[in-house]
Amino acid sequence: MRILANDGIPEEVKNDLEGLGFEVKEVRVAHEQLVNYTSKNEIEILLLQQGTLLNKKMIDEMSHLKAIVFAGTSIDLDSIDYIKSCGIKVIWAEEALSNATAELVFAHLFSGCRLLQESNRNMPLEGDASFKSLQQSYSNGIELAGKTLGIIGLNTAGEKVAQKALALGMNVLYTDASVPEIKADFVLPNGIHFRVDLASTDMHRLLHDSHFVTIHTKHYQKYILDKEAFSHAHNLIGVINCAYPEAINEVDLVDVVNAETVLFAGIDRFEEEPHPAIQVLMQPAFSLSPNINASTDESKVLIWDEIFEKMQVLRK
Repeated sequence: MRILANDGIPEEVKNDLEGLGFEVKEVRVAHEQLVNYTSKNEIEILLLQQGTLLNKKMIDEMSHLKAIVFAGTSIDLDSIDYIKSCGIKVIWAEEALSNATAELVFAHLFSGCRLLQESNRNMPLEGDASFKSLQQSYSNGIELAGKTLGIIGLNTAGEKVAQKALALGMNVLYTDASVPEIKADFVLPNGIHFRVDLASTDMHRLLHDSHFVTIHTKHYQKYILDKEAFSHAHNLIGVINCAYPEAINEVDLVDVVNAETVLFAGIDRFEEEPHPAIQVLMQPAFSLSPNINASTDESKVLIWDEIFEKMQVLRK
């Protein structure tokens, strides 16, 4: 099978794939020539990292492909869903990226609960002259232990979030029709293991009972959280989106935070990415990061191990 590694590939991974019988072409093809090149050169597998952007028109014209492999840390669920709907197999390193995403969820949760997103902005400006005043302003933080975390969708990252929440002493609710229950022994990297017994609940109960909500659906769905959803969230303190753009209606989110019915939000994926709305960037109660949820030194190494393992299936 012939692979086009359009954004490059580590030499050792290339050698390993060639050892399995794949033919790897490491060529940088211009975006507008990609459809023609893959067809003319009988490419069966397109391997991408960060550089190549695919739109639906291009995907429609690449029905000759057997698989598209995403080996980067930035994943677009909308594109993945569409590629699959066209009968093309999608491979990406879901497991390798999951822990990095889960940890960023908690980075935003801790920041929001202890008002760090605001204090980190104001301490460099006023810390020397107004230390006591700032201390008073930011001494009303809250603790995660004992609170309820609602997980909307239970992909691999969502499972990792559940593990970490339980380890912190949180209560966990989740909703995912494809995962009616979890009965498993989770083993943490430090060797500690514990039993988890959870059942999926409905969206209304999750929104009503949760203090914090984070999104980890397996498929793209626009505006999971909007004005209507927020109206059912009577105990909600914070909202996290490390999943994908448009998971949350940001206009509605700004409104509920301005109204102080929600204390804070942690946002890594934005509706108008890569040019987030100014009202989102300037909201002091928002903890912000620029689509780095899955990008760590560790995940960048683990990605290729998982990609290589999954690509072996294509030979069968």
